[in-house]
Amino acid sequence: MPGFVTHRRGRFHLHVLATSQFRTRYLDVKLARPLARHHVTATALLPYLWLEGTASLPNMRALMRRADDLYGAMVRTGAGKKGDRQVIEAYASVPEERALRGADGLFDAAAALLTEVITAPAIAGDGFVPEHVEKEKVLHRKRIESIRDDKIQYAMERCLESVCSGHPHGLPRLGYLEDLAHLSGSTLWQEHRALLASADVHVYAIGAFADEGRMAEALLGRLLSAFSPFAAEVRAHAAPPVTALSPRGSEVRHVVEHQPVQQGKLNLGFRTGVSYASPDYPALLVANAVLGGSPTSKLFVNVREKASLAYYASSRLDGLSGVLMVQTGIDAGKYDQALAIICAQVEALKAGEVSEQELAFAKRGLRNQFLQLGDQPLSLADIHFSGALAGVHREVDDLLQALEAVTRADVTRVAQSLALDTIYFLRSEEVGVHAGDPV
Repeated sequence: MPGFVTHRRGRFHLHVLATSQFRTRYLDVKLARPLARHHVTATALLPYLWLEGTASLPNMRALMRRADDLYGAMVRTGAGKKGDRQVIEAYASVPEERALRGADGLFDAAAALLTEVITAPAIAGDGFVPEHVEKEKVLHRKRIESIRDDKIQYAMERCLESVCSGHPHGLPRLGYLEDLAHLSGSTLWQEHRALLASADVHVYAIGAFADEGRMAEALLGRLLSAFSPFAAEVRAHAAPPVTALSPRGSEVRHVVEHQPVQQGKLNLGFRTGVSYASPDYPALLVANAVLGGSPTSKLFVNVREKASLAYYASSRLDGLSGVLMVQTGIDAGKYDQALAIICAQVEALKAGEVSEQELAFAKRGLRNQFLQLGDQPLSLADIHFSGALAGVHREVDDLLQALEAVTRADVTRVAQSLALDTIYFLRSEEVGVHAGDPV
């Protein structure tokens, strides 16, 4: 598959993947700004307010009706984070025009709608419509609370918060419940203007385009014009690349939380210092797969299957922060045993105790995962976007080639970078379940 071609104007980056593989065209707009405690909640709320209506389509019903008129265009928004950047996203998808009668200009119309959603949301006076704000504050509270209700997700975020303490990487992507009461239509509108004035804007256009150059010029022109009221001038340079967190010493943080849970959540967070742009990143991907990335991994086989010490046992890698996290669900009374055998798997990885079969299974699993992404346009955009934030041009094909070249020696070498930073345990409120447990 051909790669993305980038057209840049200051902080605006248009990445075009011209392909006839899909019968749908996609437009994905990502706004990235540094994560910060004082604006994380307000910024996370903005994309949901955008869908409440626009200047010409004053409510959600009118907005959705307009999307339906565009041959059932799908319009969605969301909030997330990558490394130390908060990412606000809006995307639209429309059918390929050549397959429809009377659909000329469909992609341009979808681009116009999406641009209006982002840059001209419905307002009243000096801020967002009060009714829209109150509705979305209630819904956002539920979004944040749903994370706490999902104990696996909650434990992961709390462990990450500890691993990244002192750095914006650890801020929650949806923000904080206690901030919601202080948000109003005017304060959110000010945050909206600040976002559009300062964010790096990455736009992904995917599909078959008869004249890619004309489309790119028209789309960039539309965006520059729509964003111009929010910034006096276009910055000449994008923000610096996202970098990984380096290990910070030998002292391990121990965090214990008590909640009414039936199953303890034992997570171990490691800093690696290996960034997404590092030549060692592919080897770290393989090392993570060997450790806990598949049903043939060391954690799954030895902790869950052989020792029967965990209901689940896996590891995941956050490539932009360089944090590897082990996640397990255990009986609280087996804490010491589980912790010991988890650490033993990490030490085995560092010692080079990786069989050819383990290496082959890990690489095959990763290869299959990346090949599947070839059928998922927005996932292709997301991989490219991670590279753009990290300052490296990396496509799926590049990753596949790099993964194939990873050796056992590479895995052993990169495993030395794993520095245990935090042991996090979410357990029930019963006291004295295992020896040495801080309560």
